[in-house]
Amino acid sequence: MTLEEGLELIANYKKALERLIETLPEQSVQLGSEMIKTQLINAKNEITNLDSIEKALKRQPKYESGLSE
Repeated sequence: MTLEEGLELIANYKKALERLIETLPEQSVQLGSEMIKTQLINAKNEITNLDSIEKALKRQPKYESGLSE
């Protein structure tokens, strides 16, 4: 997998989580308020984690490892 493909996967996953956050309030009757809060917190944490991974992937390496693939 290339860096670009990985970043695209991250972007798509983040979009899906954001859509989940948008639709959760509509599902509150079926799920209940505590479940909604839990799902919102989990989705927001996942987005934060994905942002961190994305930033790390975009950073240029400070040195070459010397290991060959």
